[in-house]
Amino acid sequence: MRREGRGPNVETRAEGASLAVLPLLLLGEATDDQGLCLGFADALVSRLGNLRGLDVLPTSTVLNVPGGMAPASVASRLGVRFVVHGAVQSSKSQWQLSLELFDAHLQRASFARKCDLSLDRLFDLEDEIARQIAAALNRPLHTLPTPGRPLYSRDPMAYAEFMRGYRLSSSGDPKLLERATEHLVNAVARDATFALAHATLSLVCATRHFELDPSRVWLEKSEFHGQRALELDPGLAEGHVAKAFLLWGPSKNFQHVEAIAELRHALKLQNNLPHAYNRLGTILAHIGLLEHAREMYERGRPFDPKKAVSHSIVQVYMWSGEYDLGREENDKWRADSPGNKYPVYFAPQPAMFTGDWNEAGALLDQAEQVLPDEPMVVSLRGVFYALTGKEEAALECMTRACAIPKSFGHAHHSYYQIACILALLGRTKAAFEWLERSVDAGFACWPLFSRDPWLHNLRALPEFEVLVSALQARYPDHLGLL
Repeated sequence: MRREGRGPNVETRAEGASLAVLPLLLLGEATDDQGLCLGFADALVSRLGNLRGLDVLPTSTVLNVPGGMAPASVASRLGVRFVVHGAVQSSKSQWQLSLELFDAHLQRASFARKCDLSLDRLFDLEDEIARQIAAALNRPLHTLPTPGRPLYSRDPMAYAEFMRGYRLSSSGDPKLLERATEHLVNAVARDATFALAHATLSLVCATRHFELDPSRVWLEKSEFHGQRALELDPGLAEGHVAKAFLLWGPSKNFQHVEAIAELRHALKLQNNLPHAYNRLGTILAHIGLLEHAREMYERGRPFDPKKAVSHSIVQVYMWSGEYDLGREENDKWRADSPGNKYPVYFAPQPAMFTGDWNEAGALLDQAEQVLPDEPMVVSLRGVFYALTGKEEAALECMTRACAIPKSFGHAHHSYYQIACILALLGRTKAAFEWLERSVDAGFACWPLFSRDPWLHNLRALPEFEVLVSALQARYPDHLGLL
């Protein structure tokens, strides 16, 4: 193998350095039948991802970077200091690789490598180059076990279909998720051993089941493909994320502790998965560990293309009583994702908590126009009526919410709001039973229970204190630690 390398070590010991690895450019007339361009980049992401003091962007964040963009422009676009970029070309049945580590602070390459590339020794070369990049960054690279199988399919059609589905898989748009499903199904049909495609398909099906269509077909598909992913590759981080998404859902009765364990394991395998941090934040918020939830959302920030915190942190702000922050973040959420239902649901709540009835009523009207048959919104309207002295209308909303079988979110929020309606109306026994039902169904945010003015009439009950104490013991503070 012909080898050329250059580049002195650069001083990067300051915490907070960041790096992006771009898919290789394909030069000449060869085709990337074996998924080399993206697969090589993703292998470097996996190997470099756990370097101390270095935030390595996940591959998903660079998929929409135009090929051939200047590394300085890429660094500016992605908000990173370092960019690994390169190209491969085929000549006389031999692949040649050229690779460079660009330092945007110094505006020059701090490492470069040109060599022949043998597909039979691809893992060795990936590991060698990862070590050289780590050395250039003054960071030790820990030895990784040899993977049981390549991350990407060697079948060109399976690889192409996976990439089409993967690019659409994080969308909340129902039509785009439908297209993502079709492509990913095609990928695993072409290559039944494509573990990453199975895991990604599992996540997409889980999203469709929990957020868009609660029919069991999507749940069963998610369970099948998630299990298949981990059978094929037990060390696949995305497989453990997919398993956590299923564990933390109504079909599994919201197994908080078990889901947290799966997400911890996924992040130990690969620590740059923003959706794992975001899901951890959401689970921790639901069991009352609000500060740990805030930390998890923040820890996912470096791996977002815009370096933005997940909009789901709205839950933390609302349930911590930080209504101005909640309103501000929710406005950003609605602007960034006009079709997303959650910011529509959260929008009236700051005004309702602070007693701005005109604003609250107007935002509830908007929510009901978008989501006329959503029990979370219908029961929230019932809280509004209870707060403004309209008992009959509040009870009618409660009855209507209970009669609607489908919800884009989880029923526990509807149960909680029914508890609030009854508490505000002085029906404390029934209110407490609905509060317990919300806990049993997955919503156990005891700091909110202790703070929420809508539950004021329950806090004098002895059983309320018993419930809060039991939840504190069931979900201790150390659960939030990674």
